[in-house]
Amino acid sequence: MQRLLGTTLLFGVVSASLTAATITGQFTVVGTVSITASGLIQWTSSASDTVNGQANISSSATLTGSFVGLGNQAIDINTLTDGPDPSIDQTVNMPFSNYNFIGFPGDPTFPELQANFIPEGSGGSNACSTDVALAVEGQTCTLNAATTPGIPGGSPFTFLNTETSINQQLVCCTSSATWDISGVTSDGTANWNGQFTATFVVPFQQVLNNFVTNGQVLDAYSGVVVVDPIAIQDVPEPSILSLMSVGFAVVMLFRFSVKCKGAALR
Repeated sequence: MQRLLGTTLLFGVVSASLTAATITGQFTVVGTVSITASGLIQWTSSASDTVNGQANISSSATLTGSFVGLGNQAIDINTLTDGPDPSIDQTVNMPFSNYNFIGFPGDPTFPELQANFIPEGSGGSNACSTDVALAVEGQTCTLNAATTPGIPGGSPFTFLNTETSINQQLVCCTSSATWDISGVTSDGTANWNGQFTATFVVPFQQVLNNFVTNGQVLDAYSGVVVVDPIAIQDVPEPSILSLMSVGFAVVMLFRFSVKCKGAALR
């Protein structure tokens, strides 16, 4: 009977941990982003309510899962630092320590989205230049240590030149920059990935020229963030392992108690 009771307690403890809510789904975030020559990516909420270190969840129909109903809410979004030390910085193309990147002050039950990887961009360096006269539709660029401007270790941004229409005539060029950030929720139950995009009314060569001249680029952006639960069988979270240890300890305690009582009756 005691053994059965101990096993039941163990099952109850583990089951309780597994039934904790896991966020899942998709949301779109908007605001203004500033990229500096010192390697900072800083975020500001939308023009109607500009706050540093914040962004706004879009009210668009792209909200799914746990994020339905959160349209127009403000979220916290922390500055990223592309420094040389992955234990304290968010170094490009190198896994770094979990960093509390996005928080949901409107719903404190939501875990934070912790970032731990920012891949290098995929634009290549052949067309990277600050000379606007060289701009052509379809060109791509990702800065690295050998480009102008030079980015040691590589950049997360993929620039793309696209044609635009003026007076019904196609001309070159507008441009965009895209970059990815990924990680895990702070409760360890889900992975997430975000793809962010900023658009410019000039070729990316002009954007890079401004970057060299002013030491930063400032522009509006949007980002689509997708959160997917981690399958339970993949890797148990530390909290589950801890609870299982407690359950096993309870079972052993009951078994020891039964043995002691048996010895006392002899």
